[in-house]
Amino acid sequence: MGMVLKSAKSALPSIDKAFGRSTVNRQNEYLLTRVRTASPMELVGMLYETAIQTTGEALANLRSGDVLSRGQAVNKTVEILFELQRSLRHDVQPQYSQNLAALYSYMQSRLAEAHARKSEDMFKEVAGLLRTLHEGWSGAIENQAVRSPALEADPQTPAVLTASPYLPEVVRGSKEARSWCL
Repeated sequence: MGMVLKSAKSALPSIDKAFGRSTVNRQNEYLLTRVRTASPMELVGMLYETAIQTTGEALANLRSGDVLSRGQAVNKTVEILFELQRSLRHDVQPQYSQNLAALYSYMQSRLAEAHARKSEDMFKEVAGLLRTLHEGWSGAIENQAVRSPALEADPQTPAVLTASPYLPEVVRGSKEARSWCL
């Protein structure tokens, strides 16, 4: 009897390892599918979500004293903000794009300063700005979804209504236009 229990116990770590890998693979597959099937507007929303999450991680790592992990979280958020800034189209609503670019630069600076000064308040400020941007972007996606049937019914609808500082052109449900204009 003792031999059976010992064998079963020794098998548990390999089951746990296999389960952990399959869980990670499933999560990666889900994320990859989510990214591949997302519209350009949804991709921007996903970037905001990830930036909010990594800013929260940086704050948690500040509180726990894990400097390396805090730095990694800050770097990831800064990279996301850089990608958002780089993806802006300044030929569509230039003032809006310029304001967003300036805000992204400001948040990048605040993150670097928050990391260097170990400032919880600065991390919270950036997280708040990101949440506000995400809420606004989510509202824009909802408005786009509501207007989309009307746009398909009336091809004379002005493109200005659907212009986005991120999209390469007005997207009217076409699957071919699912990449950013970089």
